[in-house]
Amino acid sequence: MVKSPSSKTRIVITGASGVGKTTLVEGLAPLLCLSVIPELARQLCADLGYEKIGAIPDQNGFKKQVLEKQIEEEDRLGNFISDRSTIDCWVLWQRWNICSAMTYDTEEYYRQARAQAVTAYTHVIYVPPMFPCVDDGFRWTDSDYQKQIDRNVRMTLYEWNLFERTLTVSAQDNESRVGEVMTWLEKH
Repeated sequence: MVKSPSSKTRIVITGASGVGKTTLVEGLAPLLCLSVIPELARQLCADLGYEKIGAIPDQNGFKKQVLEKQIEEEDRLGNFISDRSTIDCWVLWQRWNICSAMTYDTEEYYRQARAQAVTAYTHVIYVPPMFPCVDDGFRWTDSDYQKQIDRNVRMTLYEWNLFERTLTVSAQDNESRVGEVMTWLEKH
């Protein structure tokens, strides 16, 4: 990864729940010497006093908070590796509002998430599902749900023309994944 002193490195890891994004970020961050943006939804949920996102009464309000916090952290840090992104925010908004008609809130959410992804991210690492999701007491582990989220991630990457700056991880174990990403970053 060759960069000029004025260029930014803004790497996001995206994919469905339980595919190994957090573990991959933990392996890459020290090698890249980048600040880490953790999974903010989990952090905000705890800050609000809830153990699970489903317990939060104002779901759309919560999702808006997560998007705003994600953008705020990305803008504040400049250079980072992020365990999630505005891509993930949009994908989850779509999934949880699947039965609702399009609204002005949805259009604004889409606009904010897309604008950040298209203009801010230098590298996107997409991790597809390769093994069953482990129950950590927080996320959904249903395999159909994981497939739905994965499909929406891929569709969003395509619709937002992000594939040219996206690596699709093919390795299954984390050490190999870290090596795969580092090799790709050196070329991009």
